[in-house]
Formats: sequence, structure tokens, C-alpha cells
Amino acid sequence: LLTINPCLTNLLFPFVTNQAGFDTGLAISNTSQDPFGTSVQDGTCTVYSYGANSVAAITTPTVTNGTTWVGLASSLMPNFQGYLIAQCRFQYAHGFAFVTKAGAVDVAMGYLALIIPDPARSPAPALGRPRAPGRRRGAGTR
Repeated sequence: LLTINPCLTNLLFPFVTNQAGFDTGLAISNTSQDPFGTSVQDGTCTVYSYGANSVAAITTPTVTNGTTWVGLASSLMPNFQGYLIAQCRFQYAHGFAFVTKAGAVDVAMGYLALIIPDPARSPAPALGRPRAPGRRRGAGTR
């Protein structure tokens, strides 16, 4: 049995806000275009919000290879504060967020989104018969 899984990248933006006079800029880059011969991929990202004033999932326009999608929390999810998970339908997605006092006047910070590893897959069944608990391979009996 062969299972083919789609090429995905899952990104975690651990803190996004559009409250108390702050706003967050978001960027997701499709870096599948590179000098290493990587197969280029294009795809959308679905952005899920979790926290205060979450909104329904947002789907970006297609992010073509070598380009970056950008958005503002104030436009996408007004009065939101929490975290986001972006599921991009292409490999090599990378994200950046920039939190600033509205107008970028005196307080700002930026961070890279975390890449969430693919969910664990169940291991292939072992070949042969199972070993008895506590027995080392090759250990003799007495």
C-alpha cells in the first residue's frame, strides 16, 4: 500500500495582536525557487486563528514560488490576540511577524514563525516474530 501525502508546510505564529494600540504584520514566503535545483511549487495558505476574537480560517491567494504574501492583523482579524497556524500547500514556506505600536512609533519587535514538524506516522510493522520483553537481540538462553 502506497500513500502519497500532499506537500505541506505548517507554520506557527505564537503571538499575534491587534489590541491595545498594537498591530501585527505577517509575511509568508514561498522559498521553493532557489539555486539548488529544487522543484518549484505554488500554493495557497490557510491561516487559522486561536485566541480572543478568532475569525474563520483565511485562505491566501496563491503564493507563487519566489514570492511573499503579506497581511495585517488589523485587516484580517480585527481586535484579535492569540496565535496563528498557517498550513501552506507547498514545501519551503517560511514566515515572519512584526508586532508594533500602531504607526510604528516607539515599540516594535519581530520574529520568525516556527515550522511545525509533520505529524508522526505509524511505524511499519516489524518483520518476523516479536522478541520477548527484556531480551536482547542475540542473547542466549540458559
